[in-house]
Amino acid sequence: MNCRRVDRVCHYEPYSATNPPSSTSSAGNGAKGRSPPAPGSTSTLFPRAGVVDPELLNRINTIESQLAQLHSQGLLGFLNGENRGASGAFPDLSAASRSYQDLSPDFTEPSPPQHQFPPSLPDTTEPVSDISNAMRFTTAPPPPVLAHLIDTYFLHVHNQPYSYFHEQSFRERVNYGLVPKCLLFAILASALKFSDSDYFRGSRREATEAYAREAWLALLNDHLTVENNPTLPVAQASNILGVVDFTCGRTSSGWLKIGLAVRIAQDLQLMREPQSTLSPIEQEEHRRAFWSIYLLDKLVSVGQSRPPAISEEDIHVQLPTDEDTFRRGLWKKTPTLHQLINWKSETETVNSTFTQTILAATALGRCVRYVLHGREVDEMPPWDPRSDFTLLNTFLLLIDHHLQIETTTIPQIVEQHRKPDGTLDFQSLEHVVFARIVFHTTHCLLNHPFLLRMRLQKGNCKVPPKFLTRSFEVSCSHARAISCMVEDAIASGCHVQSSFYAYASILAGGILSLAIHIDQEKGQVTSPELLSHYQKSIQILERVGRRWDHASKLLFQHLQLMLFDANYHSLAALLDSTTPEVDPKLESALWMMVDYVAMSAHNDSALTPPALSTDTYLGPLDTQMGMENNDAFGGMAPNANADPNVGFLGNSVPL
Repeated sequence: MNCRRVDRVCHYEPYSATNPPSSTSSAGNGAKGRSPPAPGSTSTLFPRAGVVDPELLNRINTIESQLAQLHSQGLLGFLNGENRGASGAFPDLSAASRSYQDLSPDFTEPSPPQHQFPPSLPDTTEPVSDISNAMRFTTAPPPPVLAHLIDTYFLHVHNQPYSYFHEQSFRERVNYGLVPKCLLFAILASALKFSDSDYFRGSRREATEAYAREAWLALLNDHLTVENNPTLPVAQASNILGVVDFTCGRTSSGWLKIGLAVRIAQDLQLMREPQSTLSPIEQEEHRRAFWSIYLLDKLVSVGQSRPPAISEEDIHVQLPTDEDTFRRGLWKKTPTLHQLINWKSETETVNSTFTQTILAATALGRCVRYVLHGREVDEMPPWDPRSDFTLLNTFLLLIDHHLQIETTTIPQIVEQHRKPDGTLDFQSLEHVVFARIVFHTTHCLLNHPFLLRMRLQKGNCKVPPKFLTRSFEVSCSHARAISCMVEDAIASGCHVQSSFYAYASILAGGILSLAIHIDQEKGQVTSPELLSHYQKSIQILERVGRRWDHASKLLFQHLQLMLFDANYHSLAALLDSTTPEVDPKLESALWMMVDYVAMSAHNDSALTPPALSTDTYLGPLDTQMGMENNDAFGGMAPNANADPNVGFLGNSVPL
């Protein structure tokens, strides 16, 4: 059997065990109950019967052991260069990092596998100066560093918002060497964004790219072949790599990897209930893999001509169970998405926080189809009760009901997700915050004055005088809610580290900036509250930009462009349906403020803002806020203007 197909290591018996010497060790054989070979018998390898040179036999044994070692390193590349001690046992990953005890106190370390091979490189966590980084990062780091990255993944990445694994089972699979290289290296690349290990000091970006590249090559070479059918870990790895590429600015590459994950999920029938012969943990991992792919498919579709690949009508698998049930390895019946998004649903409360994220993403996906994907204009104007616009607002009321946004504050939610030892359960808590941010982002898009104006231009109908103004007020209200919610979450100890927060913040900041400049055009004094929320949005971008390249690049690039055009165009005209069509130059600038894919892409041909100093576009805001120039960026995040290590004006933040 092809061992790679089952992700197992081949073990070979030494030559001396399968072909014992015939004469020189007859005494030993007799002691073990073996009969010496009959006189005149002939070995297939040695033409001279009964005579084996001991030195030659030792050389054969040495060669066999070296081949076995190389074979192990080939199948389990992540074990390359690691010292497993004199015993040769698999490294104790959970013991290498004590922090895991806080994450999963019920975890018991499994017995290590018995068949392991000796190391080929010394065990060290210090950077190796005489080996190029390109070679260092083609294999996994030493056991303590590997353990640190696994811990980092489950603390900062898992369930924030994508959920693929039952933590205890996954750690056991890592301990036994059963995780395919493509998946393990994808996890390493994903976790590196949040790692502070000295092993990667000065080369974190290079290591991230190298691990992602190795994961992708392993996925192609080991799994996407005629002989090897894709498996669940391949779908998981492809989806994780899609996030890595997308957030590094390689949006096209990320888009393709996410599409591959979708096709593999469909090939594996993940949109249907898994087989009952699987254990409850395996069934739930199948469901969560699908819902994570579904979630990412919705998030990366927030752009023009980027339709999602998964249709709600094709989904028949039930929604994820709650975290406590999943951790205990139990099965629980949950509703399907179709059952839950129906007003007649018997389910009043949503116990699974992951399900809350899925509901919010479903609303976002429906909204994006309406406002960004170039669909045919609805025959009904948006203010008509039968229009898609009205139906979307009604659907958002249902999502609001399930998320209980108006009845529960962030501090209250945080207290509900504390462990018995007082620490926060981030894997459950972060979903609640993320779902609410996505919910408010959806309202911002649906009621965005520019997007509504573009739709009305195609409709050629008479617009009620107050429709655009009231819609703009709704979008401003939800933009303020985003900044407030993120601020409360940070103050309460939440991570708030998802890459999508960069888009939510720049969308909210753009809407608030429009409101500020419209007030200025009308000669009105902007309220201090509005200015404060705008400041918070910028601070959120600065905070998120430390982790994510695309957030750092976006920090002022698009707001700068919009404010530059504001000097030549009346933004207040967006709220006046009687004015001519939006100027093409301003239209291009405003599209860049709502298109997540265009924002994230590293594209030299993309629309680039003119060079302006911070005095040009921050001076009016600082004056109204009673601050010196650039002081608006102090607050909950460190002052980026005083930190030379932070690329604040569109440059990539050093990792």
